[in-house]
Amino acid sequence: MNHSTSHAKYTRQYRSRHPLAQYAISQIETLELRAQDIIKAMGYPTKHTLPACERLRHVLSNQYLGLDGSYRDGYFTADAFLAKLFTVLEMPYELFAEDTAQIKYELNPNLHALPKYSLRDDINIQFDNTKLLLDATNDYKFTVQQKKTDSA
Repeated sequence: MNHSTSHAKYTRQYRSRHPLAQYAISQIETLELRAQDIIKAMGYPTKHTLPACERLRHVLSNQYLGLDGSYRDGYFTADAFLAKLFTVLEMPYELFAEDTAQIKYELNPNLHALPKYSLRDDINIQFDNTKLLLDATNDYKFTVQQKKTDSA
């Protein structure tokens, strides 16, 4: 039997659009796992095998690995699905956490809009005759806005 033909029976339905998906597909080939085997190992009930296999196909074929919320079910969040899938495929999820974080960053336009800063210090703020003392051991959130002046 042709070696590439035997691999095709495990992964022919997947069209990876992300390098991490390609690595997962290679693992499926190496471990010779059918989609049903993967889904069962992930803990899906037998009666949900078909929709779970469809989610697996979708995640491995999606450019965002399903982290864009494009496919949901009642068993796993997008992150939990990937973590469990990587465990079943013997891929340490921790090694790929940065990749998944990058995908989430690209998907969330609010993260691009405003940078986040952290300040740890004793701050003394005066409001008219009232003094506000803040303790550096606590975390506080401040919003600073510059007032626009109208020039006539």
